[in-house]
Amino acid sequence: MYKPKIIAIDNGFTTITGKAIDTVTLDKVNAMIAYKLDELTTDLVCCDVVTGHGDGEQTWTIHEELPGFDAVMVHFETLPGFDRKWRDEIISPAFATNRTIIYARTASA
Repeated sequence: MYKPKIIAIDNGFTTITGKAIDTVTLDKVNAMIAYKLDELTTDLVCCDVVTGHGDGEQTWTIHEELPGFDAVMVHFETLPGFDRKWRDEIISPAFATNRTIIYARTASA
């Protein structure tokens, strides 16, 4: 069984699964929402990456158990207005979702 992964590339990221390879460039990212999922004894840190608008909107969900997650999150810090303290905002309290917008493209971006 193939284990999915995420890879930081010069201008974005690539997700690789057993079914598809998708690449998203940073200039296409409109929003990012970080949160935790309660997995009974632990929390899973996740991030929804939103591209497009209206009917063309797509969301990629990445999480900390994907190889490459930390490198990609550091890569996102280059986006203007990205909340670099996002992890602190969602970690506590434990087992709470703490859904937080960590990036939203402005009209001028």
